[in-house]
Amino acid sequence: MAGIGFRLKRLIAEESYGGWLRAHLYGAVVSSGPWLLSVFTLAALALLSRETLRSPALEIFRSTVIYCYTFSLITTGGVQMVVTRHLADALYLGDESVLAGSFRWTIGATALGHLALGGAFFGLAPGLSPVERIAAVLLFVVVGCTWIAMIFLGAAQDYASVILAFFVGNAVSLAGALLLGGSGGPGGYLAGFVLGQAAIFFVLAARIEREFPAAGRPEGRFLLRSFRRYPDLVAAGLFYNAAIAVDRIVFWISPAGFGVGSWFYASRYDAPLFLAYVSVVPSLAFFLVSIETGFYDRYRQYYGVVTKHGTLRQVLEAKRVMALTLRDSLGRLLLVQGPVTLSLMIGAPWTAAAMGMGRIQVGILRAALVGAALHALALFGIIVLLYFDRRRAAVEVALLFLAGNAGLTAVTLWLGPGFYGFGYPVAALCACAWAYRRLEATFENLEYLTFASQPMSPDPGLAA
Repeated sequence: MAGIGFRLKRLIAEESYGGWLRAHLYGAVVSSGPWLLSVFTLAALALLSRETLRSPALEIFRSTVIYCYTFSLITTGGVQMVVTRHLADALYLGDESVLAGSFRWTIGATALGHLALGGAFFGLAPGLSPVERIAAVLLFVVVGCTWIAMIFLGAAQDYASVILAFFVGNAVSLAGALLLGGSGGPGGYLAGFVLGQAAIFFVLAARIEREFPAAGRPEGRFLLRSFRRYPDLVAAGLFYNAAIAVDRIVFWISPAGFGVGSWFYASRYDAPLFLAYVSVVPSLAFFLVSIETGFYDRYRQYYGVVTKHGTLRQVLEAKRVMALTLRDSLGRLLLVQGPVTLSLMIGAPWTAAAMGMGRIQVGILRAALVGAALHALALFGIIVLLYFDRRRAAVEVALLFLAGNAGLTAVTLWLGPGFYGFGYPVAALCACAWAYRRLEATFENLEYLTFASQPMSPDPGLAA
């Protein structure tokens, strides 16, 4: 995504407040717009369909969509990491011909895998009509494929297509659900929603096919080689994406959760956590536009000195500047996110009242706001670790976050309602601390890692 960040950063070159503001607004749209549009569509459907789709049918519809997004994110986590690395290696070598073939193979495997998983889960779910089962499986497949397509849109550096596709697709979802739901009931609502989400995927897929030339080699074999070569990336992606969802899942299956129909569950924890995630949109935009691009410039300079046989003094100076840039950027990030988090914590009672949430949810919201800010910092730490190919460190951070979020959430449930929500920020703090501890160790030994990690002879497998 750094390529998109550089495009947006050109707006800042106008040296005006308007250019800075537009760049960061675009960054917010690129980093969070698709997700926010999807949530807005769900909220609009819930509001507009109150007279025709009553509980528990409305709750089953909403839970089906939430389950599809939540679990497809987990099932694609490892694939996303490896495919991203596979594309990065190809683009570094200037070979764009592999992208179309990689896209087709990855989408094919993702669709088949999610068809099997979705068929097993929704096909066996009690109380669903045949139309609801089919629509739920298709939604699970489409959302999983959309997560994968977003990787390739990042390689295309085309934020306009992403936003347009999600805007049009969610409009189709809203209109289709209302139109088909009026005559088809719950199954019609879900089928109409699926139509729009499928439109999003097919628009993105068509854009990718137009952008990249057809592959000239059997790309499936090379993709499998990347999966064998980077098993730690599979683990990092799986653990990290599971960590995002595990606290909600723990609440769902605990006595604090409640059934909403079939075998779907929800809890009072869900809404405050969603609001907390929205609070870090400024950080995501700032990281995309300002932090990652600034760091990437220094990163390229450092490795430019290395590859051009610079002196040890030049290498150490480039490392010092890169580390200083990263520290300054993270400090500015805290200045951006800190006031947002603090003001939302102060206003939590009014926000909760406006959304019909109870007193316990106010405490959950405040804890989740802190957790989301720390979560964003941990994520940025993982990204920087992966820039230096510290894959094992990224796995450690993701696994710590997963285990901590699951275990500490369970502990807070045992302690009682007054502690609900505190597991997430403590787990995020632990992950954040370990990420930056590993990053600090990386910078301390960077010149050694840079040279000692190189192979003594070429890898014969890469030439095959």
